[in-house]
Amino acid sequence: MHSPIYVFLGKENALKEEALSDLKKKVLSGGDADLNYTLFYADQIEPREFQDAVNTQPFLSPKRFVVIKDIERLPEPVQDSIVSYCKGPSENTVLVLTTDLEPKDIGPRKGDFFSSISRYATTEVFERLREDKLDRYLKEKAASNKKAISDEAIRLLMEKLGDDLANIKGAVEGLVTYIGARRNIEKEDVEALIGKSLEETVFDLTGAICKRQTARSLSILSGLFRESVRPENIIGAIGAEFRRLLKVKHLMAQGRNQWQIQSELRINREAVSEAMNIAKRIKLDDIKRAFDYLLKADRDCKNRDLDKKVIIESLIVRLSDLGELA
Repeated sequence: MHSPIYVFLGKENALKEEALSDLKKKVLSGGDADLNYTLFYADQIEPREFQDAVNTQPFLSPKRFVVIKDIERLPEPVQDSIVSYCKGPSENTVLVLTTDLEPKDIGPRKGDFFSSISRYATTEVFERLREDKLDRYLKEKAASNKKAISDEAIRLLMEKLGDDLANIKGAVEGLVTYIGARRNIEKEDVEALIGKSLEETVFDLTGAICKRQTARSLSILSGLFRESVRPENIIGAIGAEFRRLLKVKHLMAQGRNQWQIQSELRINREAVSEAMNIAKRIKLDDIKRAFDYLLKADRDCKNRDLDKKVIIESLIVRLSDLGELA
């Protein structure tokens, strides 16, 4: 391990979470792992809490593992505390700082903080996988389970799920179980197992939310629960849809037409048309509020004392109750 401090940048959260999980396994092991693991989100951390977490001695373990997510949202006092710590980090603590920002997104306002911590950290960038890289990743994922996946099956997966790596990765894991002792995953297996994709279902759900159709939104959500879709995946998929709406809204503001938007986002014509109709009518402030609601729901789902089903239902009601469409 070259450095006790890591910075994970980039929008490909599935790869980022894989790397985070692998690093945690290397740093922590045994039944006491959770006692030496601390996770913070940027809006729920104070300088003193940070210093306590990184400077506390590990319990029955050689290392502690501390993660701070969404570091682009950190208040300045916490940034200063982190920079100060990075200059003389504890040898007993591995600190990981993560953000969805890519290097090109880090402007002058955030640049000083990122520049300061990068001097002391190992930085890794997790870019979205496209085309041949995504193809290779899926084949490697199947091979790690002693399976092979055909090009036709991969193409159909991408048609159904887009290029959202978390959804596609989950689908491949499901297909590995579905085919049992067989070695090859074929197009027919994808057709039989996936049916209407999570992305398509959540696209319908987001459309109902943005039209303030609370009853229909909760009905679609019930269908996802019946299919045993994990609450975290539902939150992630809804977040992806709102990010796509935000992107469509920006592209429309730049004067892009439907074909150009379809080409850039790589989704079908009907989906682009519907997204453009919603983007015309939904307020930018409401999209931003939706992200705040989604972030809170994601955090709440990590609290073992709370009912995840209730969290998601409450999220849908709150999203459906956003301000009137413009």
